[in-house]
Amino acid sequence: MESLIILISGTVVGLVAGLFGVGGSFLLVPLLTFATNVPAEILIGSCACQVLGPATAAILSYRIRLKELQIPFILLGGIVSGTLMGARGLQAVNDYGDADSVSSVVQMSYLLLIWSLGLFSLWEANRHRRMKPISIGWLTMPWIKPTLEVFGRQRRHAISIVALSLFGVIVGLLSGFLGLSGGVILVPGLHYLFGIPTKRSARLSMILVGMIAVQAIFIHAGYHRIDLKIVGMLLVGGTVGAQVGVILSDRTTGGTLRKQFAWLLLASALGLTGFFLFYKN
Repeated sequence: MESLIILISGTVVGLVAGLFGVGGSFLLVPLLTFATNVPAEILIGSCACQVLGPATAAILSYRIRLKELQIPFILLGGIVSGTLMGARGLQAVNDYGDADSVSSVVQMSYLLLIWSLGLFSLWEANRHRRMKPISIGWLTMPWIKPTLEVFGRQRRHAISIVALSLFGVIVGLLSGFLGLSGGVILVPGLHYLFGIPTKRSARLSMILVGMIAVQAIFIHAGYHRIDLKIVGMLLVGGTVGAQVGVILSDRTTGGTLRKQFAWLLLASALGLTGFFLFYKN
C-alpha cells in the first residue's frame, strides 16, 4: 500500500511539474511524511532527487535556445552554495533533536511558505483579472553591474547579475533545508522580482530544477538520505505525469497559469494544515 501511495504521488507531482514549472517536492515531502512511515530526512533527500525525471521529461519537450541558459547558469552558483548551507542546517536540526522535532520543523516551515505564496499569488491573479496588474521587476537593480538584458511584459530591461545570484542563494537554502526543488520559489520569484513573463519563468525554472536535482543527488547522498526504491517509484510516475503537464501548459495563458498555481498552493496549504492538526492531535 505504501508503494502505491508513493507511485501515485509521483505521478500527480509530475503533472504539476510539467504544468507549472515546479519540481513538486513542496507537495511530496509533507504528503509522504503524513501518508508513510519513512523518516522525514530520507523523504527530503529522495524527493529532492526524484525531480530529475519530471524535469528531464519537461525540458526535452521544450525547444530551448542557447540564450535561455544564461539565467539558469547565473542562478546555479548561488543555488549550489545555498543548498549546501541548507543541507548543513537540516543536519544540525537532526543532530540536536529527535525525529519528531525534525518533522515538526519541516512541516511548519512548509505551511508558512505555502500559505504566504498562495495568498499572494491569488491576490495578484485577481488584480490581473480586473485589469489592475501589480508592478513587477522589484529586484532587477540595474544600477548594480554587471547586468543582463531580458524581455519583460512589453520591453527589454536590465537585471543585475549580483541580484540574480543572491536570489539563487535563497532558493538554495530552501532547497537544502526543506528538500524543495526550488521551482515553487523560482517561478513567482523570476516573474515578480525580475519581471520575466510567466511562461518563460516556468521554462527557466524547470531547466534549473533539473540542474538542482543533479547536484542534490550528490549532496544528500553524502548525508545518506536517499532511498533508491522510493526515488525509482517517484521517477516512473513523475516522468509520465510531466509529459501530460507540458501539453496542458502550452494550451494555457500566463494569467490563468498564475491563478491555477495560486489555488494549487492554497489547496495544498489547507490540506496540509488539516493533516498537521489531525496528526498532532
